[in-house]
Amino acid sequence: MQIDREQAGSDVVLKVSGRLDTPNAKPFEASLMEAISSTDGGITVDLAGVDYVSSSGLRALLVAGKAMRTAKRDLALRSLQPQIREVFDISGFSTLFEIK
Repeated sequence: MQIDREQAGSDVVLKVSGRLDTPNAKPFEASLMEAISSTDGGITVDLAGVDYVSSSGLRALLVAGKAMRTAKRDLALRSLQPQIREVFDISGFSTLFEIK
């Protein structure tokens, strides 16, 4: 898994590629939490390069989403592959996040 960070004004875009599976969930969550603590703006997670998401990956997004809601900030997801969007729809996660 690779995570590239881009600054867009006060917002951060995290571009993720690879598998968001159990071995990669903790580093992914750490990257999300670091982005949350280092900016006052919103965060967008670009999942165009992600071809698999496990329950551990979903949990990392849930933790980050809760932290962002507590801070009254926006966490959005974008560019989900069809199979990833299906996972989000089936699990109900598509109702928890803004998906662009």
